[in-house]
Amino acid sequence: MKVILRKEVSKLGGAGEVKQVRDGYARNFLTPQGLAEPATEKSLNALSQRLAAHKARGERERSEFQAIAEKLKNTELRFMLKVGEQGQAFGSITAQDIAEKLAEQGIKVEKSWIDLEHGIKTAGEHEVQVKFPHQIVSAVKISIAADA
Repeated sequence: MKVILRKEVSKLGGAGEVKQVRDGYARNFLTPQGLAEPATEKSLNALSQRLAAHKARGERERSEFQAIAEKLKNTELRFMLKVGEQGQAFGSITAQDIAEKLAEQGIKVEKSWIDLEHGIKTAGEHEVQVKFPHQIVSAVKISIAADA
């Protein structure tokens, strides 16, 4: 029996794949668990339409992320960081701070996309990578001035 998988099934396949399985496995396990549906002509047509819509949405998102990545290349963020007498920083610049500063400039970036393991604690020029979905990578320049 041919089935369309609704969810990923271990050792069988991922969601949206069409697989040939034994009748009993489909009737007694996959269908009752909501993991698959029979592959009829109607369901196969619906699947192809969903895949086409998903692909179009993915292309649209990719072009939007590419445009944001191009904006980031020309963007420089400026921060003030309190520094003690011996040059020791009080606090740090985090991914959340960078995301908020970008939002103020009209560039929407999720903080999870900002590739920053630890906060920046030193004054000077820094470059931080931003990893968008669809394997798009860009960088933003950050300038940190010491505030005594």
